[in-house]
Amino acid sequence: MLVLLYVLTATFLLLHEIESAYVKEWEILRLPGKITGFLLMHVPILVGLFYGLYAVAALPQARTAVAVAVGAAGFLPWLVHKVFVRRKGCFETAMSNVIVYGSAICGLGLVVVALV
Repeated sequence: MLVLLYVLTATFLLLHEIESAYVKEWEILRLPGKITGFLLMHVPILVGLFYGLYAVAALPQARTAVAVAVGAAGFLPWLVHKVFVRRKGCFETAMSNVIVYGSAICGLGLVVVALV
């Protein structure tokens, strides 16, 4: 169950980042470097997500910490785009809502399963 929830949370996070590039999230959040900075910022994020799957599946000593970290990260799209930085026309489509809320729900499930 832990691996499944990790994969679902990571998938929703990656889908959100694809959409983030489409809507130029670096402008919404006023991040430096435009698309180049945005892409470079995602290198360690992607490496962490992929390595995290290995850790959750094969490294018992890291499993809980990694699952909780990625589960908490699953809340970030919801927290940022539905609570703190709401922009008209951004992250409001039906698919965007599926991604944002799916990420939050799976992230919560991942944290709960990791800690139980």
